[in-house]
Amino acid sequence: MAGVTNVFTDYADTHWVPLNGEMVTVQTVDANGKRETHVLSVAEALAQFKVKYPFVDDGMAAELFARGG
Repeated sequence: MAGVTNVFTDYADTHWVPLNGEMVTVQTVDANGKRETHVLSVAEALAQFKVKYPFVDDGMAAELFARGG
């Protein structure tokens, strides 16, 4: 994922809201307080999440995304 922004590692604060079973909205805040909204597939969001939290297994990560955070 070189050159691709990771919403979980490249921002100071991240919150996500599931849209449906396939897409998630991720709201980020950078170190300067700038807010952005990203829409990712659940698969892409889970892949990015696992970079920051490699100890979380796929089942637990999927459950977290279903609830939002």
